[in-house]
Amino acid sequence: MMRNLTLLLACALATHLMAATGGPDAYGYLWKDSNEPDGPVFDWIDITSTGTLVTGLGDDNRVGPFVMETDMPFYWYGRKLVWIGSNGYIAFNGVGNLASPFPAIPTAGGVNDHLAALGSDLNFAGLGNIGRCYWQDETDRTIISWVDVPFWSPVAPSYTGANSFQIILSKTDSTITFQYLTQTGLTQNNDMVIGIESVAGSIGLQHSNDVYPATNYAVRFYMPPASTLEVKDATVNWSTAVGSAGVFRTRNGAPFAMIANVSNIGNTAVGGFNVQGQLLNAGGAVQVTGQMPIGNILPGLDTSFTYPTFFNPTAAGIYRYRNTISGIAGELVTTNNERIQELVVVDTTTATHDLNFHGATDDGIGLGWNGGNGGVGVRIAPPYYPAYVTHYTVRIASNTGNVGYTLKVYDDDGPGGRPGTLLDSINIAPSQAVAGSQVFALNTPLTVTSGAVYVQWYMLGANINIAQDITPPFSLQSYEVLDNTWADYRDREVADFFLGLRLSQVPVFDVGCTGFFGLTDGQEIGSQTAVRAWVTNFGNQPVSSFAVKYRFGNGPISTQNYSGTPVNPGAQTLVTFSTYFIPTADANDALCAWSEMPNDASATNDTTCVQLQTWVGLAENTLERVTLAPNPATEGTLIMGLPNGTWDLRLFDATGRVVLQHKATTAGAPLHVALSGLSEGTYRLLLTGDAGQWNSTVVVRR
Repeated sequence: MMRNLTLLLACALATHLMAATGGPDAYGYLWKDSNEPDGPVFDWIDITSTGTLVTGLGDDNRVGPFVMETDMPFYWYGRKLVWIGSNGYIAFNGVGNLASPFPAIPTAGGVNDHLAALGSDLNFAGLGNIGRCYWQDETDRTIISWVDVPFWSPVAPSYTGANSFQIILSKTDSTITFQYLTQTGLTQNNDMVIGIESVAGSIGLQHSNDVYPATNYAVRFYMPPASTLEVKDATVNWSTAVGSAGVFRTRNGAPFAMIANVSNIGNTAVGGFNVQGQLLNAGGAVQVTGQMPIGNILPGLDTSFTYPTFFNPTAAGIYRYRNTISGIAGELVTTNNERIQELVVVDTTTATHDLNFHGATDDGIGLGWNGGNGGVGVRIAPPYYPAYVTHYTVRIASNTGNVGYTLKVYDDDGPGGRPGTLLDSINIAPSQAVAGSQVFALNTPLTVTSGAVYVQWYMLGANINIAQDITPPFSLQSYEVLDNTWADYRDREVADFFLGLRLSQVPVFDVGCTGFFGLTDGQEIGSQTAVRAWVTNFGNQPVSSFAVKYRFGNGPISTQNYSGTPVNPGAQTLVTFSTYFIPTADANDALCAWSEMPNDASATNDTTCVQLQTWVGLAENTLERVTLAPNPATEGTLIMGLPNGTWDLRLFDATGRVVLQHKATTAGAPLHVALSGLSEGTYRLLLTGDAGQWNSTVVVRR
């Protein structure tokens, strides 16, 4: 399928190739066709009944790897694994996706190490499409046949024409043969390439470009019996892990290990060179540098290593992990000596944080698929688990079609870690699908406990474009989704999509009692006392609607339900019980208060206790003549009638807090109690001595 706003449709007349021979390329490959007297004879090999039907092909995707029984010699190396592309090609590695616009051969970068038999915009998708692909592998040869596969079309039913062609890999003489049985229809812009390209990218042999092959036609590529080309070529194979895909890390999290792999993709040994690894911030300033000297690597081999230095992600932002090879004298290809990986450091201490690989600005054009039946995706592996996903983030570049779109999240439980189970899906109406950045809630928040998820944007009509970031670094985590078939985004090395997910802190509901107001260990309580407990929110969500309870010893439980203003994370509130604590016996025991809430995360912080001394029995037979006057009092009052002796005097406020305490000795005279430093209110006076106990209410007025 073609993109709109990035490619222009053109109409051109088809012309059929009538050539005979071509080459050699830099390595020495030649090609001859069936029009040449000593060229190959067209001889179609039907494997539709003997081969294996290849499943999973759609529009602009590839499947594999398929394993050949024996190696296929190709340039200066051999290959055993094959990936089959829907667009008429096979590749000997799993990197990239060959799609429109199809680059000329050879072209360094992009999809290298491939054979394009009919590199064009073919389509296996669409209602009624009979296009098929077959695979047959034998000891001496491997055949891949595309049968009745049409070109993609922007109009219903999304395909046109029919093409039957095949690739024959001969292990006995190392030849590669393309055969064309039928060819009808036109591809968009006549965008088509036929040829072979080596792993080096800059070495390859093109048969034709933008020219349709004839029917009953064959072309064969011949490997030279010997090549004088000395290919000295080392490459940074990957950074961190195979694929060098972008990763997320947490600010102030674990150090980032700087891992790399270099390989010799030439035909002669290389050694005595240096690999440098650097971490650069968004402004290009180097944060960390590592050096690794490489000894000798034989052709076809590779080596992995970890630099002795690490990167400590102390600041959030977008970083580049860059690995560069230097010091190889006479190296044939230098364009593959550098590899950059995107590293996004996320501040996970904030209430919400977005996971995306794009920067702040887009290209102003965006991407949409011609015909309106397509989308894009991004693979996201959170920097921590569990990760609580609450929202989609997306930016629309334009919507001149006034259409809507869908947003979806898939698990990575599909074949090969690809999209599998649908986890969430929402529809965005045209009225909401406006240009600019948008945040939409998932239907149901989801928790990612391991692995990765894929987020998808899919058009619900033509002429709507999602924004693209074309400023490096690039994540290589971008996908194109056509007719619901996923494939690596054809331009993922030069663009990222404005599409991601928003995480919130995993909801933690946790409240607990952390103390009393006015009650302390050792306090004596001899009358009804108000109970007030401090409740603290230890979770990360505002909470209300919870219960607080208290109990003295093994006595009855009193409950107070709190449904007031939500208590914010880290804050506390004072809960006052409507039920007073009334001592019922002389005792020394614990008064405990605790919280109860559904889904409370921790029970260890729910309860607080104080040790109290309670009393109720008064020695009235010995103290019945004791009186207090004046009461109410202003500055002081007198206690009269106390027996001679030493007394412990304590005065409590309404909360049970001791506001006055001292010892006094009486010898027939009244005992004076000073009240000048107290506020107006009602207090409880308690006297304890050898002759007994006496208590009374004291009212202070001014």
